[in-house]
Amino acid sequence: MALSRIKLLLGALLLTGATPAPPATPSPVDMLRDAMRAPQHISYEGEVQVLRIGTQRSRVEIYRIEHRAPGMTRRWYSAPQALYGDSVITRGSTTYSVDVKRQRLVVTSGDDTDQQVAARGNFGILLANYDAVYAPGTATIDGRPTIVVLLNNKYTGQTAMRVHIDAKTHLILERQQFAPNGSVIAQMRFEQLRYTNAIPAEVFELPAGLARVDETHGDESMDVAHAISTAGFPALEPKYLPEGFRPIAGDVATIKSVPTLHLLYSDGIRTFSFFQNERDAAIDLSHFRAAATNVANHPAQYVEDGPTTLLAWSDGNRHFALVGDLSLSELERIGASVLP
Repeated sequence: MALSRIKLLLGALLLTGATPAPPATPSPVDMLRDAMRAPQHISYEGEVQVLRIGTQRSRVEIYRIEHRAPGMTRRWYSAPQALYGDSVITRGSTTYSVDVKRQRLVVTSGDDTDQQVAARGNFGILLANYDAVYAPGTATIDGRPTIVVLLNNKYTGQTAMRVHIDAKTHLILERQQFAPNGSVIAQMRFEQLRYTNAIPAEVFELPAGLARVDETHGDESMDVAHAISTAGFPALEPKYLPEGFRPIAGDVATIKSVPTLHLLYSDGIRTFSFFQNERDAAIDLSHFRAAATNVANHPAQYVEDGPTTLLAWSDGNRHFALVGDLSLSELERIGASVLP
């Protein structure tokens, strides 16, 4: 093609304007990151329904939520009956639970459970064990178009979580967690959602006249070895962990006047806790339908409630307990690896 012809074509493109490339579609991982950060710059109000499904019982929570970005949230409970009238105020990283029946204000560290995807915020561990993919098709939650992200276990291929994200604001509108057999074990869902910047500061004021209770826990540490060293007794650790699980935190708490080491493990979505102490302070299972089993030839008891299992036993010197979203056989294998 002659040089003059090329110049004419370039000139035509400059005059008419070339069609811009469409914006790049964010990856499912980036979409999840945006969703977890959305409350930092979006204010809203609505109703949230939280369902936790077990075999012996299920738990439902319903609360009215008002959130003013970046870090002010109030939840007003209408269910269950035991929480009716109570509220929870979160200011940044501090949570104030208003217990109207006991006339007290319980102060703890806060967490935005509505927008939580990774357990304890461990997004890196989640991505190491789960693939984030877009679900085919479209879905609508509370009249708003959503983008659906699935989290599939890299080892089994099973979907562990489905997240509905508002296509415009990227707020998480629904989150479902699944058991290994595919059944729903937990769900969070927004209803009557309205985006607004007109939430007054008075909504987040602490009520006067209530007794303040600062919940005391051991100093939780990401350094599990440090937590073990402060137990005050020769503590043990599991030598076996299910695929993908890692220790993420530990602390020493006083439970019924007994120092108890608590270690937390997670694969990013599922978690289990390991408790141990060396005094005569076994877990009281009298309020549950406990069944007998054994851990490394030591008598043990267990309780199963949907995906959650609690296993307790003693080696004669220490008392142990495992509780988490794992099968009894997995907990028994973990427990057997604890003993020397």
